[in-house]
Amino acid sequence: MRRLLIIIGIEGYAVLLALYRGLGSVHTDEAKYLLNIPYPHPPLARFVMNMTEALPYQEMFWRIVFASLVTQAVWLIARMAARFTPEDRLTLCGLWIFCASVLLQSGTVMMAVLTALQGLVFVWLLLGDRKLEKYLGWIALFWLASLFTAYQAVLYLPIVVAIFWKAKVHPIKGVLALGIPLLLLALYVASNPLAAASFINAGEQNIGRPLLDLVQTTLISWLWAGSAVLSVAGVIGMVKTKQWPLILSFLLVFVFHITSYRVYYPVLFLPLLIGGVVACPWVLRKSSTLLAMQIVIAVYVFAHTQLAFYETGARTVMRQVNQLPSTGVVLIAGSFGHSWQYESRSPVFRYRPTLLSKAKAVVCLEQCPGVSNYGFYQIENIPQEVWIRKN
Repeated sequence: MRRLLIIIGIEGYAVLLALYRGLGSVHTDEAKYLLNIPYPHPPLARFVMNMTEALPYQEMFWRIVFASLVTQAVWLIARMAARFTPEDRLTLCGLWIFCASVLLQSGTVMMAVLTALQGLVFVWLLLGDRKLEKYLGWIALFWLASLFTAYQAVLYLPIVVAIFWKAKVHPIKGVLALGIPLLLLALYVASNPLAAASFINAGEQNIGRPLLDLVQTTLISWLWAGSAVLSVAGVIGMVKTKQWPLILSFLLVFVFHITSYRVYYPVLFLPLLIGGVVACPWVLRKSSTLLAMQIVIAVYVFAHTQLAFYETGARTVMRQVNQLPSTGVVLIAGSFGHSWQYESRSPVFRYRPTLLSKAKAVVCLEQCPGVSNYGFYQIENIPQEVWIRKN
């Protein structure tokens, strides 16, 4: 009964985080996955999410699923810390629950969140006491599934290599188990021009920025990921115990942040930081103080995070357009993201005068003069310039 009540309490926490992230609207990157847009990531997770497209609250459903997976992962962390004292085990679980990346990223529908959870499973397999020989086939399949969820799973390759090394698998079998998924991923990228283009765009994102600024941004990302307390404790733990798989993966994530930083990548540090603490319980020698500091920092971070109680323009506009009785496409002039496509019940196309005969509405994010000449009238009291076809 006690465990059941804890599970219910954690789930309530997860729902709260999901509702918080859903206060605004779906963002462009989230819309890509919900709509199964064939870039930038491989198809596995986004295909599964797109199967629920008919659900009336698809976005919130997946926010709750993602938040639940992240928060309920605390049970896996407790399992990893089974040899700890009860106080240290509770502290480690608290460091996870109250870190900034869990507070502010768990309710997002982002592949980085799933990749971090997959990384946590790999860390558990590496640092656990169980014999892995019986599960090597499943581990290889999980490695394949991780790569086809998001490309960033390759950042945990040193840990996966160490898992097969720990299991003392035959070298040829190990190479096949590690290499075949990587080869399949490379073939997928080669056969998908949009995926290849996303690789190039990601690599060119930070060109021209000073290296010192990029390193500083990455350091802040690392500190933010674990709310400083877990961030520092995790690195000390992995270095002190010379956990080279964790250290190498940490360096890969660090370099990846420098070359292709996004605000949703800090969570990728999180499983490595947990692994560092699990490998070196000594860092929790003042556990009550560390947990208190973590909670204080969590409150500070949450209090100083801008609350997005407003809708995006895409949701506001498309709510009006979706109520129109007429049929036809929606044309948008200017630069727009996939969030507009997600919010619309009608096909969305870039504005071209030749398509006006098929349109029921035109959204002008930039100037689109002459629309009124084609039988459209403008809606008033709406943030964007929106034109609707006259009946």
